[in-house]
Amino acid sequence: MGLFAFPISKDQMQTTFTDRMNRHWTQTLGLASSEAHIEGWQQLEQATIRLNSNPGHWQVYQLPTGSGKTEALKVLCSLQHPITHPGILIVTKFQDEADRIARDINRLAGWNMARSVHRKAPAQGAELGLVPALVTTHAAYRLALQELADNCEQSPKWDRLLTYYVGKRRWVFIDEALDWVDAYSVNLGNLRALSGDLCGALPTELRTIARRLQTFAIGLADVGPECLSDRTLNKEQLSVLEPTDLSRLREAVEKIPEHVFAEWVDADQKPDQRTDRKPVSYKASYLDLLRTLHAVANIGHGWISYRKGKALLHSSRSLLGIDGIQGIILDATADVDPAYALMPRHVELLPRPQGIRNYSNATLHVSYGHAVGKRYLTNHAAKAWPFIWGDLQKRLNGKNVLVCAHKDVLPIVSGYALRNGHVQFANWGKLDGKNDWNACDALVLFGLPYLDDIAPVHSFIAQVGPQPDDWFAGVRNYGGHHDICSALGTGFIARSVVQAINRIRCRNSIDIQGNCSPVDLYMLLPKGKIAEVVLRAIGQQMPRIRIKQWEAGAAKRKALKVPTEDKLTRYLADADPGIYTKAAVLAELGMHPASLDRLTAKLRDCRSPLTQKLTSLAVQYLYQTGRGREACFIKD
Repeated sequence: MGLFAFPISKDQMQTTFTDRMNRHWTQTLGLASSEAHIEGWQQLEQATIRLNSNPGHWQVYQLPTGSGKTEALKVLCSLQHPITHPGILIVTKFQDEADRIARDINRLAGWNMARSVHRKAPAQGAELGLVPALVTTHAAYRLALQELADNCEQSPKWDRLLTYYVGKRRWVFIDEALDWVDAYSVNLGNLRALSGDLCGALPTELRTIARRLQTFAIGLADVGPECLSDRTLNKEQLSVLEPTDLSRLREAVEKIPEHVFAEWVDADQKPDQRTDRKPVSYKASYLDLLRTLHAVANIGHGWISYRKGKALLHSSRSLLGIDGIQGIILDATADVDPAYALMPRHVELLPRPQGIRNYSNATLHVSYGHAVGKRYLTNHAAKAWPFIWGDLQKRLNGKNVLVCAHKDVLPIVSGYALRNGHVQFANWGKLDGKNDWNACDALVLFGLPYLDDIAPVHSFIAQVGPQPDDWFAGVRNYGGHHDICSALGTGFIARSVVQAINRIRCRNSIDIQGNCSPVDLYMLLPKGKIAEVVLRAIGQQMPRIRIKQWEAGAAKRKALKVPTEDKLTRYLADADPGIYTKAAVLAELGMHPASLDRLTAKLRDCRSPLTQKLTSLAVQYLYQTGRGREACFIKD
């Protein structure tokens, strides 16, 4: 069907949005709706009516998870008339989600109204300007805003997304919270090395700039213990970062041959460190560092931190409001995210509709007093997890379980399974907005996603502006928070936990009261403020959820780790015929490479029980050596 082949019936044109959405929700999707649902969907329609009344202002639509935020958006977009179409841009997290939204809008509309555009679905700018509804990704939208911020309100990327015929798109929707903070950090030790190297390689007229940068880096990095507190960069220090000078340096570095940088690397190595391998060049790293310095110079303010013996230069800006666009953000967890409190001039949180969801079928089992940070669990999970899982095995028998942990902890926890049931694993940072686990009826959260102490400072300064030195010393009262940076960090954890819980089937309502199917949630929490904030957020976002205390690790019985051989043979027994590289098998099973390496001798021995088992499964192991070759399993 062509772009402008749009058979629209009289009935379709006269049907109200809420009627059409209710029909889609109940008949097409087979879900239950209520008056509360309809009231929540109407809030989205009313928000679009207000879009042109307050330029540069964003409304945050907080319909609870599983209540049809994105479905309502698709239906609303599909009902727009092709002649009076407002021009729509939808920004979502993932490429496949962008493709799916565009397809669904077209199916609902009955004509090709929408198109996804991202790295895997490229298109020309002029062509996109004729498409009524574009769907792109958070990453693409951020790149457009960064280019707009860097180039004094001129951005081909931004024009490409926002231009609609001879004007601009009037409706912009962002699905899930967007990271509006554009943050930069420079290791001053690396800047010192760069400027020192460049002093001997640049033309005479540019050496002065390089020496000035070297003096700048040394002056900030080489300070006494009494000067190691975070502080703001003063005007004199900032004047060293002249954008024009940095552009000239970058152009000069781009012209220096790669072999010159490789020679620097070789000269830096001791004789016993040198090998016959081709040295890695510093060129790409130096160009990236100069681009980052240029961004700091363009922002026009910065601050210095000292962590673990390293001096770092930081700067950040907000991408919110620079384009003058107003729109609607779809974010179910906005109420528990203090970051919105930093944006009062640009953001309005719409009241969260009540009575849509009921989580009385969800039981949260909480164990208190645990160390749950990434560093601690990376070092201690191998000892703690077997006892925790030994207890959970009995509780989770026969269930479909999602275990969420830190990325570095996954290789440890993924070695354990259920005798009856199924276990999937995911890490923090890869959960928000995904529906991959909505069939799971149990969740285990092993660890919490703490921010470092730099990220909240970046967020605050980006949205509120540069701060004096006494702010860095600890006077951080803001918006009713005694320490806004601590509140931002704790709020991030709370928001992440709520998002993680709502990845499993409690996200789906099953009746008119908004109930979910029964689920069990297990979580380790520390003592104190973080536990209080997380539980308060869960209670606020998930009304009537039941919370019970659980003594994790109290079980004396240690869970037995599933042997690597068993994991491998089970996987290959269920696999379809084909070729499976060693890397693919490791990734699929979440195993450490060393685990499979220990089986190599058995795999190469045709008489070993493992090889005989694989032969019975019509699987052979092909061992290859040499550059560019990789061992693999072949199943006939």
